[in-house]
Amino acid sequence: MKIIFMKILHIISNEKFTLEYINFINVNFDNSQHKFYIFGNKKFNKYQSNIRIFKKKDIFLLISEMRSSNKIILHGLYPSKIIILLFFQKKLLNKTYWLIWGGDLYSYKDRNKKFNTKIYEIFKRSVIRNIKGLISPIVGEYKLVKKWYNANGRYFNCIGYPSNVFKNDKNVNIKKDDKIEYIQVGNSSDPSNNHLEIFSKLEKYKNQNIKIVCPLSYGPKLYRNTVLAEGERIFKDKFVPLLKFLDRESYIEILSNIDIAIFNHNRQQAMGNIITLLGMGKKVYIRNDITTWDFFNKHYIKIFNSNSNLDQLLSCMNEKDKQKNSKIIKDLFSIYNLKKQWNDVFEY
Repeated sequence: MKIIFMKILHIISNEKFTLEYINFINVNFDNSQHKFYIFGNKKFNKYQSNIRIFKKKDIFLLISEMRSSNKIILHGLYPSKIIILLFFQKKLLNKTYWLIWGGDLYSYKDRNKKFNTKIYEIFKRSVIRNIKGLISPIVGEYKLVKKWYNANGRYFNCIGYPSNVFKNDKNVNIKKDDKIEYIQVGNSSDPSNNHLEIFSKLEKYKNQNIKIVCPLSYGPKLYRNTVLAEGERIFKDKFVPLLKFLDRESYIEILSNIDIAIFNHNRQQAMGNIITLLGMGKKVYIRNDITTWDFFNKHYIKIFNSNSNLDQLLSCMNEKDKQKNSKIIKDLFSIYNLKKQWNDVFEY
């Protein structure tokens, strides 16, 4: 099969934000210069002509297209076969850029748990050390890559996806009063949310007029069931789990009614949720020992520490901080910045 030259090849998993990102690229850049290899189902075939759903038989075609491309963008270091492929095709690394997702970086902490993860880490370390570009909105992630993997690639500041752009939805009614009622805990049923630790801290408020909103639409079912059982045990009918995946408009409507959000992740995660809530002027808690905390403080965004005992949880954030947060978020996480940042990556 003849390979058509393309400038930029994207390798990306089928996630909830994938199609929106592809549409963003096709609308704002020359789509004839971008091709997307997607690891996932076939639903994308009917949407775009520059998409190919990866199948096992495509491996040699993929290698050929990687060789013929000017740039390769890895959207996360997934799946593992791509890392192994690049390990044995090291010449490709000089034109490869890694958009850091989070889990692909922090899996470093689990590198010694199993024999196969130790072996895989050898491949991964070699690839990351020689990769040309590292993309993330958070410079702390880049510093961790350098520290853990001795990476030599150039850093590109980029918010990544349209899902991380703050969208000022005109049809959303944001609460204007200071009454604290809805408290969001986490953004998924991923164990990194550390729900149970937060439930324990919130138990002292269980007799207050509050609702604990807990998005659990994706992630391991076993952990989700544990969260459900504990949430219902402590908060009874005040516990409101969100078990079905909602469309963006419906989810944004829910976020608009949240008063306080607590994201107790032990790494950078839930940026889309956090950006939206801060842009709406909501009070947001995250851990103070993760890169996201440093990022928001660097940009003078007011956030609160979920590592605390949460004694001041039900106190309102002042109007000045709300307005300041909202303005900074709108400026930083804008569609204008997203276009400019990706253009810098593509033109480098």
